[in-house]
Amino acid sequence: MASYSYVFPPPEYDFALFGFFSDVIATVFFPPPSDDDYDNNDGGSSRLIASFALYGGAFVMRPLGGLIIGRIGDRHGRKRALVLSLSLMAFPTFFVGCLPTYEQVGPLSTILLLICRLLQGISVGGQLPASLIYTVEMSPKEHWGYYGSLVMMSANIGTLLGSFVGVFIRLMLTDEQLVEWGWRLPFLSGILIAFVSMYLDAHGKEHNPNVGGRIVDNDNDESDTKKGESNHSLGEVFKRENLPALASATLTPMLYGAGFYTTFVWMAIFMEVLVDPPINHGFEISSMALLFGIVLPLPLAGMLSDRWGREKTMAVGAMGLGILGPFMLNIISSGDEVKAFFAQWTIGIFLVLFGGPMNAWLVEKFPAKIRLTSAAFGYDLAHCTASAFSPMVATLLVQQYGVKAPGFIYPFFAVLSLIGMLLSTDIHRCGGIDYIDDNYENEFQLAEGVKSGANPHMRPGDGMTRSVGGVVS
Repeated sequence: MASYSYVFPPPEYDFALFGFFSDVIATVFFPPPSDDDYDNNDGGSSRLIASFALYGGAFVMRPLGGLIIGRIGDRHGRKRALVLSLSLMAFPTFFVGCLPTYEQVGPLSTILLLICRLLQGISVGGQLPASLIYTVEMSPKEHWGYYGSLVMMSANIGTLLGSFVGVFIRLMLTDEQLVEWGWRLPFLSGILIAFVSMYLDAHGKEHNPNVGGRIVDNDNDESDTKKGESNHSLGEVFKRENLPALASATLTPMLYGAGFYTTFVWMAIFMEVLVDPPINHGFEISSMALLFGIVLPLPLAGMLSDRWGREKTMAVGAMGLGILGPFMLNIISSGDEVKAFFAQWTIGIFLVLFGGPMNAWLVEKFPAKIRLTSAAFGYDLAHCTASAFSPMVATLLVQQYGVKAPGFIYPFFAVLSLIGMLLSTDIHRCGGIDYIDDNYENEFQLAEGVKSGANPHMRPGDGMTRSVGGVVS
């Protein structure tokens, strides 16, 4: 069952394409530089900043997507939420490849591109959290770190695939061909994810933990789901007792989001466009660092967190990024290809130590009834505020303060994420929600009025009373 989730994250491929082709998109969808720009030695960086700003605009929609698709998943089942999010990703990505250019229709092209990006943002806002929770909930709890890291691994395979496609197209085409028509090809291929959505819809098992059972057969999923749909409202997500966990789930992922998009989406543009003289083969270096620094080590970090603990593993990663991140970016900016690879790989390893356990850590913050909506909203709010504009901010820092300035992005978000983890530790010290999962089946039996075995955490007559964040609800 969990293996379905490893197919879902290729929408990250579609989402990553925009970042990898941001320099070309800046040329195709924005007005050419004016004479004043050249007089100010702008060199077209204003268009690149505008392109990264539009790239970040999609992240603004992620919390909305997390709320909409998360609520569908909590009420109607995880599979239904995934099918919807996959479909929402496939078609806007395909339409990006069909859009007219600025030269053809003027500002209308930029507006149409923005609309497609916003729709992509809604999709990704629900897709990754839904696939994460679908996978982890179906797995043994003692291995949640490992299975959660596999979801992150597959998401990064999608990003890596987008990077390889970018490298291949840039090698095969001239700059003129790339701007004229070559940039369209990878976006048009995004329609392929629709076939994954249809396959999942036809053959996937529905999973709804808010029904009396966890798995619903395809043949009976409509009737069974309707009989047991959860009636929770969005108000439950924002109850006072849930707010500390929401704050923790928002602050903590910021480091991984900002660190990843700065290091493995923006960095290739940094090496080939912003560093003077440029670093040759920047996209190839970034792709190899992503493969060996992120994709392959992720399951090991998840397994380590299952044995050593989530917070300990994540703290090592956060402190390593905060301390070494600026130094590694300084090495990359020096212009040496080999040093650039090992510096980027080093950042990747610390990101893995932080991000590998993070998925299981996130699932453990919330009770099943509101888990997908809450986790998706917190996770997406982190991306909306941290990941969204980190490439644009990094470009602005280079423009205003030099090539070493973006390195301070790492310690800034490391501090915020450590604060989020401290909030999380306090939540669990006050009681947390761990016992809810341990007595999961008993709760639903009690809700249905079925006699179950004794529950050491619940007194007679407690019914569905549960403790979240140390507060009884």
